Amino acid sequence: MKLTPLQTIILLVVLAGFVIGTYSATMDLLPDISDAHVIGNTTGSPNLTNHTVGTIYVKDDTNQTSDKSIIVKEDTKIFIENNDNQQVEANITSIKTGSKIDIYTIGDPTNTIPPQITAEKIVVKKHKK
Repeated sequence: MKLTPLQTIILLVVLAGFVIGTYSATMDLLPDISDAHVIGNTTGSPNLTNHTVGTIYVKDDTNQTSDKSIIVKEDTKIFIENNDNQQVEANITSIKTGSKIDIYTIGDPTNTIPPQITAEKIVVKKHKK
């Protein structure tokens, strides 16, 4: 079967659409900050004005960037990995100094020191032995 030049162009555009669509769909599944070390946190009383429940300070070893301040809101989903590598729902008290976490964020970090960013989802990684 021989394709005309127009059919070839249409086929290439469709294939490019599949590639771009697959890339876009899977990018949302990856954490924005991976294997970050928790170096501190504040879990005082909730702030009713902006609906935050605490702040986590992390060091992102994978990107060699500055420490970041992660804002945890009331609607932030927090999970902890169990021994079967399943994610079990948890709360902010599960995030301890020294923990390794994956962070899924909303928006871009601020231009402050340290940069601040809001977490949509946090996964506390299980300790490797």
